[in-house]
Amino acid sequence: MGRTRTFDVGDALGAALDTFWQRGYDATSMQALCQAMDLQPGSVYAAFGNKRDLFVSALRSYAETVSAEAVERLHTAPSGLEGLRDYFAHLVDAMVDGRRRWGCLVTNSLVELTGRDPALAAMFEQHLANLHTSFAGALIRARAAGELRPGAGPESAPLLVAVVQGMNVLAKTNPGRAALQAVVDGALTGLAAPATQD
Repeated sequence: MGRTRTFDVGDALGAALDTFWQRGYDATSMQALCQAMDLQPGSVYAAFGNKRDLFVSALRSYAETVSAEAVERLHTAPSGLEGLRDYFAHLVDAMVDGRRRWGCLVTNSLVELTGRDPALAAMFEQHLANLHTSFAGALIRARAAGELRPGAGPESAPLLVAVVQGMNVLAKTNPGRAALQAVVDGALTGLAAPATQD
């Protein structure tokens, strides 16, 4: 009979996620992961498999928690444009004061690994496709409510995906809130209908 695990798998995975997020895949050794997770190598391998297996689990956890929390704002806001503003406000806050100052785990990993790992590349593509779909939905709602300029709509979703990816890279340079907000303001002002004068 195997020994019962005496550690919290979710906490251990969270520690691994943060380590990969801060350092990148190649720069993260199993020794560093074990130290961050406060586990012996045998326990890590038994619970999660090898380094790549652990990384895949961390990516899935990231998509289900960090990314999902941000994207949910697009769906729950009273209007499409408000959802976009809320999403980007959350993003800027996380890039200035939270873990997003490390960039985005998916974006960082996409740059590092896509060319050599097709299975991971497919995961990254799915993540970006989900973001595109969420942006498109918010833009459809915004257009239906008359919140967008003529010609703006779900076809602008790729622009917003590109803006997010650019911000993810920019965040790693610690640009400050004003610089990040300027990017957001430029993107959303280009989509929003002009304010009417009373």
